[in-house]
Amino acid sequence: MTKSGRAALVFIFSTLLVALVAIPALATEEEPATDTGDEQPAVTTDIEPAVEVTVPPADQATADWTYRYLVPTGIVLAILVIIATSGQYFTNVVRKRYRIVEE
Repeated sequence: MTKSGRAALVFIFSTLLVALVAIPALATEEEPATDTGDEQPAVTTDIEPAVEVTVPPADQATADWTYRYLVPTGIVLAILVIIATSGQYFTNVVRKRYRIVEE
C-alpha cells in the first residue's frame, strides 16, 4: 500500500470516528432555557381539603419475559461460545505447536 493510500485510509477512518461521536452529540443538544423572571410564586393557603384522598402505592412492574429469560440465556450462550472457542483453539493450535523430542 502506498503512502497516499494509507493517508487516505487514516483520513476516512478518522472522519468516520468523528462522525460517530459528533452525530449523537448534536442530536441530543437542547436549546438553553431562558429565564425571564416573569413567573409568579405559587399561592399557598391554609385551607384544608374536605376529603382526604390517599393514593395507593404503585405496583412495581414485572420485567418483560424477554428480560427474564432471553437475556440470561444469551449471556450463558455467549460464555459457552467463548469457552468452546478457547478450547478449540487450544486443541487445534497450541497442542500442535510444541512437540516432545525424545533423546
